[in-house]
Amino acid sequence: MIKAFQKNENTIKILVLVYFLNLVLYSFCSFLDFTVAETIFWFSRIPLLLILYLLTGKKSIIYISSILLYQFASILFATENQDLFILGSISSVGYKFLLLIILIPLITKENRLAISLACLPFFLLFLFIIELVLHSLGDSLYIWILNALITSIIGGIAIIHYNNNYDIKGYWLLISSILFIIQIGAFFINKFYIKSEAIYQMVIFFYGLSHFTFYKFMTSKEYEKTNIVT
Repeated sequence: MIKAFQKNENTIKILVLVYFLNLVLYSFCSFLDFTVAETIFWFSRIPLLLILYLLTGKKSIIYISSILLYQFASILFATENQDLFILGSISSVGYKFLLLIILIPLITKENRLAISLACLPFFLLFLFIIELVLHSLGDSLYIWILNALITSIIGGIAIIHYNNNYDIKGYWLLISSILFIIQIGAFFINKFYIKSEAIYQMVIFFYGLSHFTFYKFMTSKEYEKTNIVT
């Protein structure tokens, strides 16, 4: 049994290493314009994360569904088709909404006001960025405003929870939410305002890191809940 546990631990470590190696290689191939390799590394990142979660987590249907929605949105965004971009935008909102559902238990009567105040600066910042690319969003404008609102609420929850608890799951959630906020702003700027390879590489890195840190939040939360029950 001990050997089986150690084998599982080694498998997890290898998968984590492969996940970050995938992120580095994708960025490298994107920079050098190795299209085929870039596509393979891009498409395989979320499946790697999903396998990692299935091995270490409690198999939350909501979280698994959110990951799959994100992958679907990414595929639609990659087509560069305007109609599919709108569908991808809806999928992206669905992904963020499912993450918000996961975080709802962290909202209490005592911290609701603090969370509302904490998320307000993020939402105003997003509105400013959206204003910069307003002409490019077209019919997806209100979808992205909703995305910005949900992302801001996630940021507010993360800040207040960590400030009140200083626990490991709050640490991972805080990092993840900060990266979510940075990446959505960088995504808008790079896609619609200033085409920059440096910004694009930053978006790639932050997307991969934010997914991993939220995965760490999920497993920490589930482990904590298991210990409380036992």
